[in-house]
Amino acid sequence: MVTLVTGATGFLGQYLLPYLKNLPPHETIYSCSLNKLKQDENFSEALDLTESKSVLKFIQKVKPQRVYHLAGIAKVSNEIRFESYFSQNTLSTQILLGALASLDTPVDFFLTSSVHVYGNQAGVVNERAEIKPEGAYGFTKYLAEEALKTFTQKFPKLRGVVGRLYSCIGPNQPLGFITSDICKKIKALKKTGENTLAVGPIDSYRRFTDVRDVIKTFPILLNSPLSSRFEVFNIAPPEETQVGQVIQTLLNLEGISAKIVSTQSHNNSFKGLKIDTSKLVHYVPNSTFRPLESTLKDILDSTPY
Repeated sequence: MVTLVTGATGFLGQYLLPYLKNLPPHETIYSCSLNKLKQDENFSEALDLTESKSVLKFIQKVKPQRVYHLAGIAKVSNEIRFESYFSQNTLSTQILLGALASLDTPVDFFLTSSVHVYGNQAGVVNERAEIKPEGAYGFTKYLAEEALKTFTQKFPKLRGVVGRLYSCIGPNQPLGFITSDICKKIKALKKTGENTLAVGPIDSYRRFTDVRDVIKTFPILLNSPLSSRFEVFNIAPPEETQVGQVIQTLLNLEGISAKIVSTQSHNNSFKGLKIDTSKLVHYVPNSTFRPLESTLKDILDSTPY
């Protein structure tokens, strides 16, 4: 079995790649990203997935039978141009799928998507719910899903699984995400002795998912006998938590008190969703998600002063 991981140097990739390497049976694993990995040089390649000729050449050399497509822009921000989201989230997926289709051999393809494709909806949302993305990030993720769906319909040897992730967090996550940003601010407070923590909106809620737990579901879903060649899964733990609660937990863990000053932001309008994960539980009945407080402590511990 030859496996390819795209976006290998990204947040998800840094956890999925070593997990797959230690998962029996041991496979031949190639990886690609904009920056080449330092380890396993023979199996890592710097590759721009928007360059169709380079992607085709790489795919025809590697001939993967399984692909985990993690590459793309994960940060949600109105400051990021639509063209960037489209290029990295949608176009790259379409080009990669086109190259894989040229092999004319069976390929299992896992696409990391997001619950942002649903937008802000009331009620419980399952995988059959209407798609209502409210920003460029969610819209381009939806378009990537549609590209995969279309290719599975055109090419019978291609099998696609979409994982719609919900607020994936963990140690060493880059800045630009809720927990990593808050942890940096809290560390700064402890260093300076100040007692005011300026943050964005705190009334929205999420199902925060530890990256070390979520990546374990990817190979299980690809190995599962699914009912069709294109399936979508909501991936999230059962607990919902307000952002304000997360901030207070982090302050408690760090052993400091501070006045939380919240200001509204138009950078991310996502309020939170009541996600139905019963389909995931059916296919991955033994999936477990570690307690949020444990994850938050690990993030704090990995955040430098």
